[in-house]
Order: sequence, then C-alpha cells, then structure tokens
Amino acid sequence: MTPSPPNFSARTRELLLELVWRQWTLLGVAGHSGREPNWTVDVEALVLITTAYGRSDPRLFDEMLDWLWGNAQWVNVQRLRNIRKRFSLGDAQVLTAIADWLSQRATLKKWAAVMKEAPPVQAPAPLFHLADGREIAWQGEEDPIFAKHGLMRGAVERREMSRPPNPRAAAVLQWKLRSVFGVQARCEFLLWLLTHERGNPAEIARATYYFPRTVEETLREFAASGLVRSSVSGRTIFYWVRPEEWLFLRSWEEPRGFPRWIDWPRLFHVQDRLITVSGAKEMSPLLRASEMRRVFEELLPVLDMADLRTAFAASRDDRGVEFTEALLKDFEGLYESL
Repeated sequence: MTPSPPNFSARTRELLLELVWRQWTLLGVAGHSGREPNWTVDVEALVLITTAYGRSDPRLFDEMLDWLWGNAQWVNVQRLRNIRKRFSLGDAQVLTAIADWLSQRATLKKWAAVMKEAPPVQAPAPLFHLADGREIAWQGEEDPIFAKHGLMRGAVERREMSRPPNPRAAAVLQWKLRSVFGVQARCEFLLWLLTHERGNPAEIARATYYFPRTVEETLREFAASGLVRSSVSGRTIFYWVRPEEWLFLRSWEEPRGFPRWIDWPRLFHVQDRLITVSGAKEMSPLLRASEMRRVFEELLPVLDMADLRTAFAASRDDRGVEFTEALLKDFEGLYESL
C-alpha cells in the first residue's frame, strides 16, 4: 500500500501566510515581525501574492488594505503590472477591486491603470474563504466597490493602525530608495546593484521586471555619474557599484553591508504553482507526486533565474511519494533560513 504523503498544500500555504504576515509587519502593518531579516521586501510581489492567499485570512487582507490606503503611493504600479503580466501572480479580479477601492483617493489615481486590464466580472462569489474552499460568511452590508467586481464581503472598515515603514530597517531598502529618488524604475536597478557583485542589462532586466532597453539606458546614465562602474567583456557591458560609496543609505546594524536580494515574484510563482497542483482533488498520492515532479522540473529554470535552485535538493534522488515529502522539507528549510 502506498503511504500517504504529508499535506503539502496545507503546510506550504501555512508557511507562505506566515511569511506574508511578517513582510507586511516589516512594512508597517500592526503586528510583530519577529527577528530582523537580512533580505529586502518586494512591495509589488507582496501585494500580488496577498490578493490570492489573503482571501483565506480576512484580517491579513484588511490590514493590507489599511496599509495601502495610507501608503499606496510608494507602490510602483507599472512594475506591479509587469510582474502580473510575466507570471499571472495573484488574483486579477481581487487586484482590480483593490485598485478601484484605492482610486477613491485623489492622490492614488494612478491605480486606475490596473483597472484597464480587468478580467470579465464573474458571477458574484464571496471574497473570503477557508483554505479548503469553504465560504466565510460576513455580517452587515456588503461593500459596494468589491460587489461591483463580483466579490461579496462586508463593508471595508479600516483600523487606521498601519504606519509607514521604519527607515532604519534593512528589509525596507526598496521603499527607502523610493523615498529618496522617487517611485521609478531606477530604484529597482540601484537596489539590484547594491545587492549583487555585478551584472549586465539583460540579467538586471529579468530580475527587476523591466524591458532591457529601459535598463540599458538607465545604467548608461548611472555610469555617467561615476558612482556606478562599468566594464566591457566581449560584447557585454557589466555594471557594478562600490558599496562603501553608498553607505549613507545604511541605517541599520545588521547586516553590516546591504541586505540579500531575493527574487520574491519567482519564488512566490513557484510555490503558488506547486500548491495548486498538490491541492488538486481526485488524484492518488502517487499520481499527485508525479504531477508535482513534472511541474517542479518545468519550474527549474525559474528557480535558476532566481538563484534559488540550491535550496531545493528534492529533484535529485527522490521518486514517488517520497518526492512530495522531500520537497516539503526543502520549503521548510528555505523558510527557516529566512
């Protein structure tokens, strides 16, 4: 008899939600973020993943709305749309409803651009549900804006407890660069350079979700300042910075230099795909493990691009149901290291 594998979907969902909560509290949502991490938060990736997985945690979802109401001007809407187009990360219907809700504020009209890509409105369905798909009921009047987008929930009531990020935290370096230089693409390129030894325009474009031409032109402008170095190897131009020349940005004790870059959109995309496959019903444990292996191997180039493949040893030796167990251990090990 084939042994039953661990509940991969439930456990990885739990890990993901814990991480999402932690990142939101680092940005200023009311709560306790735990130990200071040595990596940076990606605001756009965080918003997108919460539109999907926040549906099973109403408090998390509404804390995100509370933070966005006061701080959404720091979100790069164009980059959010770029990530969404690349991976279909998050829930498009929910994202459209949030954009409509935020557009009530005159200072957040830029979010109206998200509504241009709105999917067709589906039959009305509850916004919130349990992890197993069961609906979460609400009391009182329904929210008219979310209802317009086919999402039924109670009226949004902001607790107004969210705050802007703490500029002394390394994890919010992305936001800090935007507060200094403005919400624009060059902040992402500079963030990448500060957290890597060197790179060429093509790889920086893939990592930051911008067009290569945009990256190339901006890096050329950076190099003109003398604060960004460049060199030619064959037909490729490489760019880098000397971290000591940028230490005025460092206002934290640890890490001693700049924090670690993690390609959160790609990591979230991989985990989302695997959770979806593992949660499919009417599959035997062996068939489910086989399908998960197929999808995992299909996603290996994504992990390579995110420089995360070494965190996953499951693809090497394990077969059958054991693959599911090994993959879950890999995810647990990765999240513990964060």
